Amino acid sequence: MAFKKSSKNTDEYKRLVQSEEDKTTGWLNTVVFLAIAAVAYTDWIVVANVSLGYLYVLPIALSALVNTLPLTIALAVLCTILQDLFGPASESLPLRVAHIALAIVSFLIVGFLVTLIARQRGRLAAEVRRQRDEYERDLTLASQVQRQVLSKPPIVPGLELAAAMQTARLLGGDYYDFFQISDSIVDVVIADVSGKGAAASLLMPSLAVALRLRARELSGPAAILKDLDVCLKQITNPATFVTMFYARFNPTLRTLQYACGGHNPPLLLRTSTGESILLEESGPIMGILPDAQFFDTLIPLETGDILTLYTDGVTEQENEREEQFSLERLTKLILSKEAESATAIVADISEAVSTFAGATEQTDDLTVVIAKLL
Repeated sequence: MAFKKSSKNTDEYKRLVQSEEDKTTGWLNTVVFLAIAAVAYTDWIVVANVSLGYLYVLPIALSALVNTLPLTIALAVLCTILQDLFGPASESLPLRVAHIALAIVSFLIVGFLVTLIARQRGRLAAEVRRQRDEYERDLTLASQVQRQVLSKPPIVPGLELAAAMQTARLLGGDYYDFFQISDSIVDVVIADVSGKGAAASLLMPSLAVALRLRARELSGPAAILKDLDVCLKQITNPATFVTMFYARFNPTLRTLQYACGGHNPPLLLRTSTGESILLEESGPIMGILPDAQFFDTLIPLETGDILTLYTDGVTEQENEREEQFSLERLTKLILSKEAESATAIVADISEAVSTFAGATEQTDDLTVVIAKLL
């Protein structure tokens, strides 16, 4: 659910494109000279008493598409000479001169016209590149603005928070946020907008604004999701929906109150026992059902508990063998890093998924939020 970007940066992409264009030009020039050689050989050896010189028009036209006009002119002169040498002999010198003049003029006209077409194509390609670069600059600025919407984890006594989002494209459809409700209560939210492209990414700031306006006014996670669900139906079409997990931590009371709107079940690891618990209680996906209902779930927390919120870009990332990273790998990784800080665990997860994927392209946004009870 993202706006895809190349795995390479802009400069590398441009070098790659230039390299491919150079290869294409090289192959086309090879075809040009092979075609000239084939026509000359056929005109000289295979066909007698009939000139095939008109066939030189094809390689000349092909040359004009990829080469400069002086090179094409030189090629036209060469083809005229070959036609005169290997074609049938003219009956008289004036007729030979006329044939040569007609051939060179014909070849030059073809080369000139095709060169004009090639130049026009080049101007169109340059305009496309200019618009593409301008569009990319706009997307880069939009991506910077989008990331500014994401909150930094607050400092909460008894709770360590960290988060990271790695978009698959310049613009992403994932979202996470933190809301300090009081000195001892903090809300943590993660969401994933359906679809790909700018439309999905533009909905993310709207979610952030709506949540920040209402998070402190409503009674709890379920009420907040219900309120947001109503807002989504007003500003989106039925094809657009959102999955969301909303958690409210109270480190003083050591409780977690949460509500879920169709999002991936977060993973709660109790480091004291090694037990892993999926928070699977969930309501419907948000923004679709006419009268969606959400409910709160309250669970106790213990010292050392690690809650991992994630989007499907983590568990569903594939490697070259089309294997998914999977929830099982994520669980094992967190258990092996339980002594590390929340920030370190987030970095470890991002690195592990990237290493697992190898050369396989990232197809979805990767977002992780870690909450560790101290």
